[in-house]
Amino acid sequence: MTRRRRRPAALASPVVIGALTVLVAIVAVVLAFQANNGLPFVPRYGLHIRVKNAEELTRGGEVHMGGVLVGDVSSVDAARDRSGQAVAVLNVELDKSIEPLPVDSRFTIREKDAIGEKYLSITPGHSRRTWRQGATVPVTQTGATTDLDQVLSMFTPPTRKGVTASTTGFAEALTGRGAAINDAIGAFRPLVDDLGPVMRNLSSPRTQLGGFLRSLGAFTGALAPVAQQQASLFQNLDGTFRSLASVASPYLQQWIAQTPPTFETVIKDSPREQAFLSDAAGLFADLRPGVATLRTSAPVLASAFAEGTRNLPPSGALDQRVVSLSGSLAAYADSSVATQGLARLTLTADRLTPPLSFLTPAQSTCNYVSLLLRNLASTLSDPVGTGTAMRLVIVAIDDVTGGEAVPSQSPYLTSGTAGGNNHAPLHVDPYPNTDAPGEVAECSAGNEPFSAAHAVIGNPSGNVGTATEKTTGSKR
Repeated sequence: MTRRRRRPAALASPVVIGALTVLVAIVAVVLAFQANNGLPFVPRYGLHIRVKNAEELTRGGEVHMGGVLVGDVSSVDAARDRSGQAVAVLNVELDKSIEPLPVDSRFTIREKDAIGEKYLSITPGHSRRTWRQGATVPVTQTGATTDLDQVLSMFTPPTRKGVTASTTGFAEALTGRGAAINDAIGAFRPLVDDLGPVMRNLSSPRTQLGGFLRSLGAFTGALAPVAQQQASLFQNLDGTFRSLASVASPYLQQWIAQTPPTFETVIKDSPREQAFLSDAAGLFADLRPGVATLRTSAPVLASAFAEGTRNLPPSGALDQRVVSLSGSLAAYADSSVATQGLARLTLTADRLTPPLSFLTPAQSTCNYVSLLLRNLASTLSDPVGTGTAMRLVIVAIDDVTGGEAVPSQSPYLTSGTAGGNNHAPLHVDPYPNTDAPGEVAECSAGNEPFSAAHAVIGNPSGNVGTATEKTTGSKR
C-alpha cells in the first residue's frame, strides 16, 4: 500500500514568505512617512490660517499649544486678501481633542531653536464663538515674534561683519587650549578650600536651604500661568512708548532735555539738602502713629464733622478760633524755617532742569529707549516650561599676540594677519553722542563705521547723522 504524497502548505514556500515580508515592510514605511502628517483614517481638525508672512515656516512645521504638540502644518499656500495684498495661508491639521478653538485665539509664529527653525504657537481665547472645521482665520488673529537676526539688523553691515569676525575669533581662541584650562582649574584649589565652610553652612539644618528651594519652586510655578501676560506686558510697553511719541516734541523732548542738568544740580546740592531731608524724615516718623489710626478713626471723625455742621451756630466762638488759626498759619508761613524749606524746594526744581534737558535726545532724537524695550520684549519671549527665557549669543574674541584677548599695557590699535586671519584693531564707543546739549548732533550708538585698518576709540570722526530704526505700534 502506497502513501499519497502531501502537498506543501502555501505559507511554507520561501517565495510566499519573502513576498509577505516585503509587503509588510512597504506598509510600515508608508505608515512611517504618513505619521509625520497624521495617520491615515484618523480624523483631524483642519484650519486655514492667514498670515502676513510665513516667516520661513514650511510644510511639516509643528503646531504647539501650551508647550504641547497638537498638530502640524500640512501645506503653505500663497493668496491675496481683499485689498490685493499678498498673504500666506497656513493649512494646519490639529488634534480633535482641541476642537473647537475660540475665535479670539491667537496664532503666533515663533523660533524653536537657535538655528532658526519655526513653529506655530496657539494661545486659546475665551470667546463663546468658535472656529468650525475648515474655517479660515484672518490675519488680525495672527502674528510673529522678532527673530534674532532682525534684532541684530539695527547695526550697520560693517559692524555686523565685525561682530561675526569677533565671534569666529572667540571660538578659535578656545581651540587647543586644554592644557591652559587644566592649569586654570588647578589654580582654583584655594577657592575650593574656602568653599568648605560655605558649603557646611548651606548644608546646616539651621540654614533651611531646602525650604528656600521649595519656596523658589512654588514661586516659579506661580509665575508659569502668567508667562503669556508677562510677554504681553513688554508688548504693551512698546505700544505705550509709541503713544508717547506723539507728544515727544516739544513736550516730552523739553522734559527729557532738562533731566541731565537737573541730576547734576541734585548731585551738587545734595549735601546742602541733607538737613531738610533729615527734618522731613523725622516729621514723617512722628506722623506714622497717627496715620496708622486713620483706618479706625476716620469714620468717627467723619461722623463728628457731620454732627458739627448741623449743630454749629452761624457765628460765634468758632469763627473767632478760625480767624486765630489763620493768623497762626500766616505767622508760620512767615517764619524762617518755612521760607527756607520752600526756597530749597524751589531751588531743587530749578536744578533738575539741566540734567533732564541732557537726557531728552536719547529718546526724542535717537529713539534708543523704544528700541531697547522693543528688543527686550522679543528677546524674553522664547517659551520654556516655566515661562519665558532670554535668547543669548556667545561672543568670543580671537587670541592674537598683541591683540585684545591677551594682557596688554595699551589698546590693540594696529591690524594684523597672524594665523592667516585678519584681526581688526580696537573699536569701542563707551559714551556715544545722542544729540544732547554740548554734543555733536548725531546718534552714534549702533551707527559707528567699522574699519579693519584703523582703530576707532570714542565717537567716530565724521557725523553719522541721527537716523536710527523707527519703531511702530503692534497691531492686535
